[in-house]
Amino acid sequence: MIDFIGIGAQKSGTSWVYACLYEHPEICAPVKEIHFFSRPRFEKGLAWYESHFNKCVEGKMRGEFSTSYLYSIEAAERIHAAYPQVKLIAILRNPVTRAISQYKNAIKAGEIPKNETFETYCARERSVIEQGLYFEQLQAYLKYFKNEQLLVLIYEDSKKDPKKFMERIYTFLGVSSSFEASMLYSEVNTARVPKMVFIERLMHHTAEGLRKIGLDAFVHFVRTKGLPDLVRSFNTEVEVKKDTIDTKALATLFVDDAKALSTLLDRDMVLEWKLT
Repeated sequence: MIDFIGIGAQKSGTSWVYACLYEHPEICAPVKEIHFFSRPRFEKGLAWYESHFNKCVEGKMRGEFSTSYLYSIEAAERIHAAYPQVKLIAILRNPVTRAISQYKNAIKAGEIPKNETFETYCARERSVIEQGLYFEQLQAYLKYFKNEQLLVLIYEDSKKDPKKFMERIYTFLGVSSSFEASMLYSEVNTARVPKMVFIERLMHHTAEGLRKIGLDAFVHFVRTKGLPDLVRSFNTEVEVKKDTIDTKALATLFVDDAKALSTLLDRDMVLEWKLT
């Protein structure tokens, strides 16, 4: 049985949240992104998925965070069919900065060349915009799950008060909310453009490989010591100039969806995200 699943959004602080969840003594989250319900690996079956949690001891909350679930067409229905009582966590970020972060991440992952412009990337990768249409995606989940099963948080709140942000998640999961993770005031997996992409990919694949063979605790230990951040600090180029991206024109693409989201959350996200 899986108790909770983080569904996204991509580039919305989920790596940091996962790091804080991983440390909680009442939670077992050995793998961050399994991407089971949203990708072809779904064909491996539920037993394969649940095998990732075999090391979890009885009594601990079991869960994972896969950022592809919120955007996936099939994930909501598949998750409900497997775990109708599961708790879901969605973290939403200003769709403009989220889109730009996705672009930088695509460069970091070696998916696109460093000299490809943001506009070119958007033109051929529709998910850059579509992943920021949060209301539309959340509706797919609310079709299958009760409102109280879905916790929707705003990424920018985590920057203002990380302790309170994590307390809300812990309370939602029913675990001690007073716990403070060592990563609480750290930044994890921030968007950046690497000097050498192969180093970034090597680090990522090494970490994923170690997790797959059960060395997730070692991966987390190395992360808490700041070693990956040290390597990345030497392998980071100057930020992409913000003035090369027309953020005002980009913002207009999200206004209508943000208005609907504002009604759902009972807070003005158009104003908070400065989309107009």
